[in-house]
Amino acid sequence: MASIIVGVIFVCLGVGCAVIGTLLVHREIVAVNRKVSNAEQISLSFMYPGKMQKIKAEYKRLYPTGKVEAWRVRLQVAMFVFLALAAIFLGFFR
Repeated sequence: MASIIVGVIFVCLGVGCAVIGTLLVHREIVAVNRKVSNAEQISLSFMYPGKMQKIKAEYKRLYPTGKVEAWRVRLQVAMFVFLALAAIFLGFFR
């Protein structure tokens, strides 16, 4: 029973990191869109790897000392760690 509770806590932590990471991606897109022309604006919908690479490159180009990208990556790593721990505690690997 205790392992289930710990697993659920890790799931909640992973989901929390995912939500905050999503908000940081949104913040990056808004920051980039403020500095580029209307023709180069990045849409807020439909994320895919190529689009994420473009967002990351544009953010680093326009904000070389920006911290949002680093925090987003840290939160994504934490999300995967928490969800892996949740899977272990919930017995997915038994």
